[in-house]
Amino acid sequence: MKNLTFAILLLAVNASLSAASPLPDSDSELIDIWGSVLYCGAIYEEPDISGRIYEGDRQSCTEARKKVATHVQSSRSLADTRAIFEDASRKAQVIRYNTRSVQEAVTACRELCRIYND
Repeated sequence: MKNLTFAILLLAVNASLSAASPLPDSDSELIDIWGSVLYCGAIYEEPDISGRIYEGDRQSCTEARKKVATHVQSSRSLADTRAIFEDASRKAQVIRYNTRSVQEAVTACRELCRIYND
């Protein structure tokens, strides 16, 4: 339960950050957001989950990932973009490791991807 709380809390914190400022300039916030969006995209593709995801949610997550990537690329050097992406990928793995109930995380992902897709 503690691990699930960690993942949902991280996603919820990211969502609240985005409400005040759609995409922050802070590297650590961008890593958290990008990592969360990458995690969401990955769980949407898991065999046990993919058949239960609405196409609109999948598209929203894809667009959110593109939006974050474009923001980082437009405001950072190629080397910095690469470093942020690598850190975000590691963050996505940490979230996945700490998530015990993927089904519950899908709801948080739906909200997160919609926020960053708008």
